[in-house]
Amino acid sequence: MFTIAAVAVMGGALFGSTFTAQLSATTFDVKSDVSALQKIRDMGGLELVMPAAFAATGACDDASFEGRTVVDFPLTGVSIDLPTGLAGTLHAMTFSEQIPGPTLRVTQGDVVRMTLTVPDGEPTPHGNDMHASQVTAVPTFGAVQPGTSKTFCYIAEVPGVYKYHCSGVNVAAMDQHVLQGMYGIAIVDPIDGYSKLMVEKTQVNDNGDVTRDRQFYSGDALEFSLQYNQLYITDGNYDQTKMFGHQHTLTTVNGQALGYVPNEIHNLLNNGDVNKDIFVLQPWNSMDLHQYQSQLMFTPTGVHNRIFVENQGNEPVFFHIVGEILDRVTQGNRVQSHATETWLLGGSQNMIVDIVYDEPGIYVAVNHDYAAIYTGAVSITVAGLFLPNINETATALGVVQGAVDHGSYAGVLGNPADSVPPYGPQSIHHPALNVHCMCSDAVAQAQADAGAVKLWEAIPAILAAAAEA
Repeated sequence: MFTIAAVAVMGGALFGSTFTAQLSATTFDVKSDVSALQKIRDMGGLELVMPAAFAATGACDDASFEGRTVVDFPLTGVSIDLPTGLAGTLHAMTFSEQIPGPTLRVTQGDVVRMTLTVPDGEPTPHGNDMHASQVTAVPTFGAVQPGTSKTFCYIAEVPGVYKYHCSGVNVAAMDQHVLQGMYGIAIVDPIDGYSKLMVEKTQVNDNGDVTRDRQFYSGDALEFSLQYNQLYITDGNYDQTKMFGHQHTLTTVNGQALGYVPNEIHNLLNNGDVNKDIFVLQPWNSMDLHQYQSQLMFTPTGVHNRIFVENQGNEPVFFHIVGEILDRVTQGNRVQSHATETWLLGGSQNMIVDIVYDEPGIYVAVNHDYAAIYTGAVSITVAGLFLPNINETATALGVVQGAVDHGSYAGVLGNPADSVPPYGPQSIHHPALNVHCMCSDAVAQAQADAGAVKLWEAIPAILAAAAEA
């Protein structure tokens, strides 16, 4: 199918060395001093030759779509600078000015109409490979040139959590585009809904024997999403040599290293001093950081939590919650485990974790690889009303009732908006969200416009009002 000439060019482009092939006494000599990316562009990317020979796929007028719900999913491929907190500025590539990109949520059987737009002035083409689809990659996920758009459609046939990511320039440089930020998830809710959750417990019966006591929870759940990845950067740019050596600079959760740890707001409310840290490492402390300030996650005890987890990165994720057991692990549309301590996710692998926090306390989700923990894979959830100093402070400020009513501090401080996926039919709604994301100011403002609270503005205002009272 491919000409030997095309294979020769591909070999030289991908491996960056002299690649020689013989055809009718002709030598094709691809020199390493020519940009590999330019070679890929010149030959039409990995579509190689005769692109018209490929069958049309992903068309949006397919007869099989008739009678189905169509969900539009527009994305923009754009490069912006974002802070890393610990390693300077990242020259990021993003979907729609945020890392991760927007979350798509549909019901099994819906048609997804995905449109990727790459604006004029973007230095490179981008693509979009959606793992929830079942259409041929070539040419459906092909490169979108700056100043153009591309649309394709597919039926979300199978429930679960699925990665989507930039496919680079027709696959070339895909690692760079993904590891600089171009990834996200699609959640496909099962057409017949999520099943009840069974949690193993014991009890002492009337005659003094200890017996099994299985507890059941509705399929409705309070939901969170956690997407793991790594940054391999030198001077803000992607460093492929570090990637090949598996020498990551930072480990990120939803685009940030240590993005879900305490900040100076929690210092103030719990310790009475913005400079008295609660946690050993708080790189996003200051309220001046706005949407980049780290935020804790909050949940009541005794409530079904559903966590959508995706490993977007290049390293394994050994998912573990310190102090808890994962009550159920589902991958795709099959339950894989009940009551397990840790679950391994390889690259581009996902799961749904169902969990009920039994006791008030502080619970830390980690990638139980110590290198990953120390470089950023720490995400703290506070279950119940566990911090008495915050209770007292909130009472003094007159805002404690929201926490009491909800059974968690989310009733006062909200949950970080980027940790909460779009609501589905069985989502328990959070009482409040706060503005938080690895994103541009425009995306942060869109969160605020949708109702998320800018805590860096709200907390000082509450304190000032209390002082005047």
